[in-house]
Amino acid sequence: MVDTTDNTMLSNGVLIDNKFYPKANLQSGTLRIVLTTKCNYQCKYCFAEGEKDKQIRIIPIEKLKQIIKISKEFGINKIKLTGGEPLLYPQIKELLEYIRKIDIPYVDLTTNISMLNEETIDLLNRYNVNALTLSLNTLNKNKFEYLSGFSNFDLVKENLERTINKFQGKIRINCIVFDEQYDENDYENIIDLCKKHNLGMRIIEPSKVEGFPITYTKDKFIKFTNKLRKKANKVIQSDCNSVEYLYFENWYLTIMHSLCDNKICDACPKYMYIRVTSDLKLKPCLSRRDTEVPIDFENEKTIENSFIKAIHYMGVGLK
Repeated sequence: MVDTTDNTMLSNGVLIDNKFYPKANLQSGTLRIVLTTKCNYQCKYCFAEGEKDKQIRIIPIEKLKQIIKISKEFGINKIKLTGGEPLLYPQIKELLEYIRKIDIPYVDLTTNISMLNEETIDLLNRYNVNALTLSLNTLNKNKFEYLSGFSNFDLVKENLERTINKFQGKIRINCIVFDEQYDENDYENIIDLCKKHNLGMRIIEPSKVEGFPITYTKDKFIKFTNKLRKKANKVIQSDCNSVEYLYFENWYLTIMHSLCDNKICDACPKYMYIRVTSDLKLKPCLSRRDTEVPIDFENEKTIENSFIKAIHYMGVGLK
């Protein structure tokens, strides 16, 4: 007997606890992966990608490959690798090789600069890593070592210069503006460095993360970015008002406002990405934990269903 049942609904989504989650692509095309929580810094301002505990975790490479393979079904064409310090991930070479093998066209790696030696930069160039995002808040040696807990600023400075000269992709520097030992000159000096070498630069609003003490306010971020706007030749805002581009002659910097803090939930699915946490959950909202989806690795279909559910949770709004 021929089965004439219309299974269109279930073939385009997943039924969980009698609730239907339709299959949809992640509009931004981006997946952000916390490869490991291990880091050789202890930054005062780090919110650890919204992960609450301080346990050292490393995602097994085979599980990473499964996740990335399935993610392509949901329109993923950009991978952001982060941590912790992603260059401490023991299988970083194998991972980059796999990402290129399955034709993910864009890879961005966020690093604290300390491990960007000759060998590492050669590796990144060999696998055509498209962009490096460098975390750096000051060029002052004493202040750097205080903020990061890393006692070798000379090495970081040497690695920064090497990266500028030898890395073949795009380079941007991320600066998070917060109160502790705040000095505008720290950011102005990095602006001058980026202008000189035509590097990207992002001034980032501190994020509030559930379960973390707020040891800063946003007053300094607001004050500093207001000054920058007045100096700029031109200011362009994104349509969701969470990103601004400030032009200074032939160079521009980006101001990144917090989507979650500003509750721009309607815009979230269009602009934001899902995180893969170090404990193997899909995290669609940085500020919420109740929407995290544990990845079911039983088979490819169950991994796919985890993605469907996580994408459904994007932009549901903050409590």
